[in-house]
Amino acid sequence: MESNLCPRCGWPTAELPGSATDSHRVSQGRLEYIRCLCGSWLARVDGVVIGATKSQTGQANVA
Repeated sequence: MESNLCPRCGWPTAELPGSATDSHRVSQGRLEYIRCLCGSWLARVDGVVIGATKSQTGQANVA
């Protein structure tokens, strides 16, 4: 999984609106939940996408 792109649509996460994130401190760093423009929720730890909601085909995208 490309660490800086949405695995569902390929949109660069750096270009997503800042208001789309919710972040929490975890033992591995900062966990952020980001809503992509395609509607998928992305999970990032310290800027690296580690998972996403189901793709259009119904398959889960998990690192």
